[in-house]
Amino acid sequence: KKQSIVVTGASGQLGRELCRQLGPAAVPLHREQADLSRPADLRRTFNNIPAEVVINCAGWTDVDAAEVSPEDCCVINDEAVHELALICNKLDATFVQLSTDYVFGADTRRTSPYCEDDCVGPINQYGNRKLAGEKSASRANHSLVVRTCGLYATNARAPLRSRNFANTMLSLSEKRDSIRVVGDQQCTPSYVPHVAKGILELLAAQATGIYHVVNDGSASWYDFACELFLAADRKVSVSRITTSEYPAVAQRPLYSVLDTTKFTSVVGHSL
Repeated sequence: KKQSIVVTGASGQLGRELCRQLGPAAVPLHREQADLSRPADLRRTFNNIPAEVVINCAGWTDVDAAEVSPEDCCVINDEAVHELALICNKLDATFVQLSTDYVFGADTRRTSPYCEDDCVGPINQYGNRKLAGEKSASRANHSLVVRTCGLYATNARAPLRSRNFANTMLSLSEKRDSIRVVGDQQCTPSYVPHVAKGILELLAAQATGIYHVVNDGSASWYDFACELFLAADRKVSVSRITTSEYPAVAQRPLYSVLDTTKFTSVVGHSL
């Protein structure tokens, strides 16, 4: 019997890729069917879906806008997650919640990758709300929280309208000769098809709890941009700037590299 796996946020780059990998087992829900800004309406959506797994790829992702509208961000990244967890309990379904490396950042002297049970410490509203969402997700009887970082996909899999760092950089390189990129934030940018596969492998292993699912190694955004332009054969001059030189509303962690030892021990390989 094929599992029925509901994917919310099915229009986003990760949701779309999960549906692609799942094939007929996927039940894609787009914003029209499951709008997380209206948590009270979610129950009705799931009334006629025999879901065995719900993977929540929907969420508020605009880090800077979260500083300006923390309440709206809270509704989507926490209250709706709480509602989905309760729905999963009613359906006896496994709940998978996507989270972020931005639950870390308060430890400004950190230089070694974060494990799942390390002390969290978000430094912006987005990180705060995603952390609250992790706690809400854990109210599901069977919950899996997946922390990931800097998701990007190839243009074929995620059209340029998909907002991700790689697409933004490639788009900028068509219009500019020189680009300034932040070089003092170290993290683990991750390739969407790999992350999607990792999530499905954790589900197959019936894993529960928190897992870090990111690609190996780490890079700054500057490193990533340089490598990207090299691979895409773009002749553009890239200059490294500091976080303080880049005007952003929300504070960003200077170090949020995620350790994947736990993931590797369960699925038998790293990404």
